[in-house]
Amino acid sequence: MTKEELYRLLYFMLNTHAEDIDCNRCNSQMAFLAEQVAQGADMHTLWPAVEAHLECCTGCREEFEALVAIVRAEKSGHLSDEQL
Repeated sequence: MTKEELYRLLYFMLNTHAEDIDCNRCNSQMAFLAEQVAQGADMHTLWPAVEAHLECCTGCREEFEALVAIVRAEKSGHLSDEQL
């Protein structure tokens, strides 16, 4: 994780409360969080409020899980940029 990514993540974590997470807010950070989770980070440690949203929002959870699967496939060499 770069210093910029860490600062961005910390900013959103410190300025967001669980009840404030809606689909738009969740989606705005989904790609970044999927990348981190695909690399082994714990979602609860990264951003518990998003984890709580994903537990109750089927649409966001499915999109997040798909993004994590794509990132893992790319990193393992099973998916190239041309296939996206």
